[in-house]
Amino acid sequence: MEYDDRFQQTQRSKYDCLLFDLDDTLYPLNSGLAIGCRNNIEDYMVQKLGIEKSKISDLGNILYKNYGTTMAGLGAIGYHFDYDDYHSFVHGRLPYEKLKPDPVLRSLLLSLPLRKVIFTNGDKVHAAKVLSKLGLEDCFEGIICFETLNPTNRKNVSSDNEVDSVFDASAQTTTTDSKPFDIVGHFAQPNSGSQQLPKTPILCKPSEDAFEQALRIANIDPQRTIFFDDSVRNIQSGKRVGLHTVLVGTSQRTKGADFALESIHNIREALPELWEVDEKSEIRYSGKIAIETSVTA
Repeated sequence: MEYDDRFQQTQRSKYDCLLFDLDDTLYPLNSGLAIGCRNNIEDYMVQKLGIEKSKISDLGNILYKNYGTTMAGLGAIGYHFDYDDYHSFVHGRLPYEKLKPDPVLRSLLLSLPLRKVIFTNGDKVHAAKVLSKLGLEDCFEGIICFETLNPTNRKNVSSDNEVDSVFDASAQTTTTDSKPFDIVGHFAQPNSGSQQLPKTPILCKPSEDAFEQALRIANIDPQRTIFFDDSVRNIQSGKRVGLHTVLVGTSQRTKGADFALESIHNIREALPELWEVDEKSEIRYSGKIAIETSVTA
């Protein structure tokens, strides 16, 4: 799917784009998918990477805390694995049947007279399945997902913002060339905070680089965009790159969040101005960019 490169309104509202996280944002945390995902990640670490089960809990917590996702952390400390295989194992076995169509959210999204884009750390197949189960597959103009930010070769990202998002799984293995970095032992040492950790080859939230890349790809002006996410870390990173931010899943506003919503269903009550777009406004488009689009689940 192709999108226009420059977005102009003759009479501009305060915002022109809404950027949405997917998991635990467009559906509630208690759906059961988050627990299933965590269990699948732990099983992958044991079954595919040969990590001792007794070490999984501490290792997983440290990787998630320091790299944003366990997957990014595993890549950083020296595990080489097929990203598609990882996503298939972790997301492919999730209880998607627990997600039900959400006609209320669908109506809200379709009534919003603004651009709407998904920004998720998940892979495109997972994103498509979630949106399909929720009945929201046609509510967004595009999806920025794992493949969008992690193409086979970063050099494939061209100057006109087009992204080659076909991932070359054949270039990876599930073995390690050397002993992985002992990150658990690292943090057990005195003054560990002063030592630099290995960098991850994976670009994902909450990295500010991931946000900046996503904004560039989708030609999004952060100053005119509201970002919705259930993660405080993601919200704070979004704020640092200039986005207006909404923390979803709690009514308690934290540092970095401009608004806080108990549920995504509360958008209209909290942000009525999103619907206050001058009916005489004219939208003009020119140029094109490419964003990952959902595939039929």
